[in-house]
Amino acid sequence: MRIITLGPKGTFSEEAALIYQKRICGQIDRESIDLSSLPDCFGKVKASLADRAVLPAENMVDGIIGLTFDLLLDYHNFIKVCDEVHVIIRHVLAGKMSLPTDIKEILSHPSALNQCAYNLSAGFSGIPQTPVLSTAEAAYRAAKEQGIAAVCSPRTARQYGLKIIQDNLGDYKENQTRFLVCSKTDSPPTGNDRTLLAVRFGINYPGQLNEITKYFLANQIDLTFVQSRPYKLKPEEYILLFEMIGHQSEVRFKETFCKIEEYLQKTGGWKRVLGSYPRREKEELFVEEY
Repeated sequence: MRIITLGPKGTFSEEAALIYQKRICGQIDRESIDLSSLPDCFGKVKASLADRAVLPAENMVDGIIGLTFDLLLDYHNFIKVCDEVHVIIRHVLAGKMSLPTDIKEILSHPSALNQCAYNLSAGFSGIPQTPVLSTAEAAYRAAKEQGIAAVCSPRTARQYGLKIIQDNLGDYKENQTRFLVCSKTDSPPTGNDRTLLAVRFGINYPGQLNEITKYFLANQIDLTFVQSRPYKLKPEEYILLFEMIGHQSEVRFKETFCKIEEYLQKTGGWKRVLGSYPRREKEELFVEEY
């Protein structure tokens, strides 16, 4: 199985891909995991150059990764969510220097900086923080450039030969990120599933959200996730994302989605089912495996 995820080497996304690979294949094979950008991950799956894409979706501290959901909407005709991976997140501050006073700049992915915002402010006030494309890029630059420190995982720090300046840098100890696994088809029902639905209203008027959610209530569908994303074709308009417990193949889901479709057609809106997939718990790789 060919898997693609967000690179470069050493990202939390790569860790999620390795966890998923071990779950599905029973072993780790780094050679069958490709690393790229999020848009390219979708493009490779669409073109059948990868079987699965493992994509960051939601951090419990910093919230959703908007680009992942935007790409799911863009590629909804070709790609569906088929599984999920929960990764425990532990951040450290690492660099080549021996003393914190030698740090001139701190680099990391914007989400990682946000997840460590309080501790960075308390311990490293006045040091510029610069967002980069990934925690792995931050570690790579910290290994090559004087005065640069990276917010990254302990594994990534070791991979790039960095010293850990401060361990447990994250503001919340129980931090974790959920990754969505995407392919050309979603998953059959397991009895313990989630379904992701996108809705856009057409003509706007009060009470539309209530009109939608009453159908979920009528069929006892438990919503676990409600988010909005800007509608890229019109300013100040939005797409609503609903995640719920259960599988779209269930009779109650078919009835609910039919009612929602009927309602949306009257307003010029639309719905898109972005996939059904098993509910998972958090998982870890052993250090020696990674």
